[in-house]
Amino acid sequence: MNDFDNFTKKAKLVLFRIVEVLALTVAILLLLYLLLGEASGNYITSVAVNVSLFISAVTPEALAAIALGIALYSYFHKK
Repeated sequence: MNDFDNFTKKAKLVLFRIVEVLALTVAILLLLYLLLGEASGNYITSVAVNVSLFISAVTPEALAAIALGIALYSYFHKK
C-alpha cells in the first residue's frame, strides 16, 4: 500500500506541475495579446477569444459553486 501511496503522490505532483505550466502559457499568451493587440497573430488572438468566451460563459452560480467546493475541500483537508 505504501508503494501505491508514493505513486499517487508523484502522479499528483506531476499533474499539478503540468497544469501550472499550461496556465502560465495561457497567461503569457494573453499578455502578448494585450501588448500587441490584433497584430499578435492568429493563434494568440484565438486564445484570447477562447478565454473571453469562457469567462463570459461562467455564471455567478458557477463561481459560487467553485468557491463552495474550494471552501469544503480546505475545511475537510485540515482535519
